[in-house]
Amino acid sequence: MTDAIKQHPLGVCKVCGAITYRKEAVGKRCERDRRGARCSGTVAVASRDACWKRCTSCGGTGKQGDTPCTYCRGIGWSLAKPWSI
Repeated sequence: MTDAIKQHPLGVCKVCGAITYRKEAVGKRCERDRRGARCSGTVAVASRDACWKRCTSCGGTGKQGDTPCTYCRGIGWSLAKPWSI
């Protein structure tokens, strides 16, 4: 049985790069905890298909065998143009 391709994230933090799949988190302060303090970044919208490219290492499944893909950190996607967010 092959793993299904994951949905791409809907937003990404402009400071730490954390991703979210929740629409309501876009445009708000990032909720990621970094070194004991909350990240100061804002989650930018990245919901368009053109914002993301499928991971070539895992094919978008987020897995390599039974472990998370090391290239995409288990997300299955990477930002197509990270500098444009």
